[in-house]
Amino acid sequence: MKLIPAIDLKNNKVVTAMQGKKRNYSEISKKLSPSSDPLAFIQYLLSIHHFNTIYLADLDSIVNFKSECSLIDKILAKFPNINFIIDNGVRKYSQLNRYKNTNYIQVVATETYEDYIDLVNKRYSNLILSLDFKNKKLIKKNNNYKYLTPKKVISMNLDNIGMKNGINKENANYAKELFPNAEIIISGGIGCTSDIIEAKKNGFNEVVLLTAILEKKILYSNL
Repeated sequence: MKLIPAIDLKNNKVVTAMQGKKRNYSEISKKLSPSSDPLAFIQYLLSIHHFNTIYLADLDSIVNFKSECSLIDKILAKFPNINFIIDNGVRKYSQLNRYKNTNYIQVVATETYEDYIDLVNKRYSNLILSLDFKNKKLIKKNNNYKYLTPKKVISMNLDNIGMKNGINKENANYAKELFPNAEIIISGGIGCTSDIIEAKKNGFNEVVLLTAILEKKILYSNL
């Protein structure tokens, strides 16, 4: 089972969302981490467990896209042996591939992305599609995401962020129906080891999480 820590970045700090409120953030509590500095925070994560993939969300860019981010460039350079999954709120094809290092894969999120036809026509494949669910509905700019053939799809359950109420199987299964040949990654709601085991029993082999890692609720030997 692959565990992918999720890091939300805002104003060059690691932040966490209020329970169930994806757009309301505060600097990460010292009860969870000794530092909110992103580089120090990643070092802390790696001291807990040897993660080889980390999810980064540039919240400032998701709200108002920016073509460059020196902080993310620093992170990629500092940790060349880590594979990063980056959501920086790209809207169109010309906004892809903005970072200097190559140890990352681009997230194309239905919440923000619009230019799917260019992705199809240019056969761009270095991406992970994020299906963003809120209030039991898929947030999307248009329906052209269905033309993609991604190898991996994130079932991003925004209502479950910080809630630790278990996986949303309905949304994950819907993602699988849409993209039967893709690996589905579950994000949101993971509170402990049993949630991860349930995800695995339901055929999902990758999960994005954070709070359960920081609260030491994961028994890695059981996975």
